[in-house]
Amino acid sequence: MREPHSNPWRWMTDARLTYALKVLMVIVLALYAGQFILAILGSIHTVVFILIGSVFLAYLIYPAVHRLQRRMPLVAAIVVVYAATLGALALVGFFIVPRISDDASALVSHYPSLADRLHSILYDPRDPLTSRMPAFVRVELAKMPQQFGAWVATRGLQSFGHLIVVLAGTFAVIAVFIIVPILTAYLLLDLDNLKTSLAAIVPERRWRATLVFLNDIDDVIGSFIRGQLIVAISVGVLITVVLLFLRVPYPYLFGLLAALGDLIPYVGAVLAFIPAFASSLLTNGWFNALFVTVAFVAIYEIEGHLIAPNIVGRQVKLSAFIVLLSLLIGAELAGLLGMLVAVPVAGVLRVIALRVVRAGNTK
Repeated sequence: MREPHSNPWRWMTDARLTYALKVLMVIVLALYAGQFILAILGSIHTVVFILIGSVFLAYLIYPAVHRLQRRMPLVAAIVVVYAATLGALALVGFFIVPRISDDASALVSHYPSLADRLHSILYDPRDPLTSRMPAFVRVELAKMPQQFGAWVATRGLQSFGHLIVVLAGTFAVIAVFIIVPILTAYLLLDLDNLKTSLAAIVPERRWRATLVFLNDIDDVIGSFIRGQLIVAISVGVLITVVLLFLRVPYPYLFGLLAALGDLIPYVGAVLAFIPAFASSLLTNGWFNALFVTVAFVAIYEIEGHLIAPNIVGRQVKLSAFIVLLSLLIGAELAGLLGMLVAVPVAGVLRVIALRVVRAGNTK
């Protein structure tokens, strides 16, 4: 039974209140500093993209480089990993790229007939599903192929043209294939020097705590980048195999969409399912489309409960709400690039927040 004169605010000591006010002040100052930093980064966005690409590549290849470094010099290990990566990309490109290109060409050529097929299904009085739809729903669904085609012809092709121009630019090619790998190699070669420089700045009594803090951040970023790439490839392969088995047209193209979309959590499922379902329905009928739906649900359940927890790990430890909120904020601030880095950034902020809270509790 609670004492009548107990103080419910006794936990709020002067030390904790002072610490909370200091943290609040730091957050406000950080927000103002963040606006200033974003303005600077926006003016040097090309350098920022190159730096982010180098960090991502460093996280991807570091485990392999670290293992090889036990048997050979660091420079040789980096060269071996680069050579193996280029060989793997060339092998994948030789076998997969032609099939994806064939699927894309076939989809473009068959698009008018698919649109006609959708129109006939929607207005078929014998169809068990569409015949029960309200008239306005069927009208809107019948407009979708034309609207999608118009969007592709205007914004889609225009954006694709800009992308091709950018990718075909000399500097972009140099940045992707030369500058980023070279900068990544220098980053890996200079890790020990960076650690030494940091040790010279951080007080000795704080060095152990600083290492633990940096290791936590490294676990969050590394597990997400490496794990999410492996998960995306796994999902893309599984979906391609399933669509091939179900004889759904354009399986390699839809598998690529699933893999690319899965790099951003929760995006790959919708990005690949909608066109795969539509293609299956228009080509093979409702029964086949139902199997496609079941297959997608099963694959993403396997991803969410088996593949992702074991490969990505639980280092990020963010709820679905926080992940979605991070993606929305990242998209608003930096578009697609913002969505790619939103989750690891949110994970890092979580690590920092936990450190602040723990430090406050010790006051």
